Amino acid sequence: MICLVLALLLPALHAEDLRVRHEHVWIRRVTLATGCAASIAFDSWSTHRVAAAGGVEQNGLLSNSQGAPQWGRIIGMKAGFCGASLLMQETHLFGASDWTWTGLNAATTGIYTWVGFHNLKLANDLKKTTP
Repeated sequence: MICLVLALLLPALHAEDLRVRHEHVWIRRVTLATGCAASIAFDSWSTHRVAAAGGVEQNGLLSNSQGAPQWGRIIGMKAGFCGASLLMQETHLFGASDWTWTGLNAATTGIYTWVGFHNLKLANDLKKTTP
């Protein structure tokens, strides 16, 4: 959470620096927001639908021993990764360009969107097979 707050404050602290060096920074920020929304909101919601239909979370890091999703851990990890991504992108930690980050953010959006739709298909399949 601290990383997220710091990352949100960095643009305000270095706004002039960002305007001068990065003309299309808004595109990177929009794709980061969509990637985080796809991860935190859509993937988590679709995982809830599968669990409600009787499915189990296959990722042992995100579930208990019975396969039930651990929502605090899921949301916390996803928010932490989004905050870390925001911090790395705003500080240009690895020297990557905005376009490189934009591509990675777009790929993240696509992956989590696919996972969300896959989860919804699993939930529908489970509903059909369970009386």
